[in-house]
Amino acid sequence: MCTVSGVAHGIELRLMDEVAAFGSVVVDSRLTKLIQMSNFGDVKANFAWDKSAFGKHFTISPDHGYVNPNANLDLEVTFHPRQVDNDLRCKVSCQVQGGEALTLNMMGKSIPQDTSETKELMFSTIVRKDKSEVIKIDNPEDREWAINPSISTSSETGDYFKGATTFVVPAKGSANYEVTYCPKAMTQKVKKADSEDMEDKYHQGNVFFPLPNGTALLYTLKGIATAPQSEGTITETVEAKKPKNFIVKVPSWSNKTQAFNANWEIEGELDPALFIRGAKTFYHSGVNEYEYKLNFLALHTGSYKFVLTFKEKETGEYCFYNFTVTVEESKEV
Repeated sequence: MCTVSGVAHGIELRLMDEVAAFGSVVVDSRLTKLIQMSNFGDVKANFAWDKSAFGKHFTISPDHGYVNPNANLDLEVTFHPRQVDNDLRCKVSCQVQGGEALTLNMMGKSIPQDTSETKELMFSTIVRKDKSEVIKIDNPEDREWAINPSISTSSETGDYFKGATTFVVPAKGSANYEVTYCPKAMTQKVKKADSEDMEDKYHQGNVFFPLPNGTALLYTLKGIATAPQSEGTITETVEAKKPKNFIVKVPSWSNKTQAFNANWEIEGELDPALFIRGAKTFYHSGVNEYEYKLNFLALHTGSYKFVLTFKEKETGEYCFYNFTVTVEESKEV
């Protein structure tokens, strides 16, 4: 008599929900739902989602892997719409090694950002001097938020507003996001509409926060950059009738070659015994600082004050130094 016995191992992988409905989500924001994948079999189950079917609006993570026998795995299913659409859908299959394929239907509605809720953040600083402001973000949820803010500016403004590309807000907490305004040019005055009055023409930008709960925050950024402050005061004591060369560093605020005019304005009455010489025009390569040479010669003793200004020809942007030079009697007989 012969007895034959054996054991059959089966793979039974299931999704606890076969539909992920997200409702309304602001365009360029995102919302994540957890879908549980359970292995009711008695062997490890390997799976792989068809990533090519995700499209540009949905993502499943992890998109491949395995689930141990009698265990569960939480899948992060994310809806991140890139266009406004009332009905975005995606049906994606998951291949299970040695078992039956699974299917998940994902759907959501993408809505535009409500511009009536746009907030404003104002900046005011001296040109080429950074100014930072913070935006407080509150997180009412039980999970940490990892946000990827995006800052955009108009072509006229240039890249004057900056901020971190990744920002974390703790669960049930808040965090401050820092925006830095670093203007390379002064703001201009323009006439108001239907008026002779003048007003500032702001440097403008936007910062967009796509929140993980499917909503979003939008801030308008406005900056005013006033005239520059002195690059410094140069104080020197020299002898009469002996020339003195000053080497002055001209900063760079552009990455291209710029043409500058140099000009000096003497305080008080013009002294015919005072001679100041230097190049009236020069070119700055935009790399590092330019060393400008100024020659000073006074035949008489006294105290002289003057301002040395460097003005960029094309834009009118400028910087300047203050000079105070005391001239003493020559030590030579």
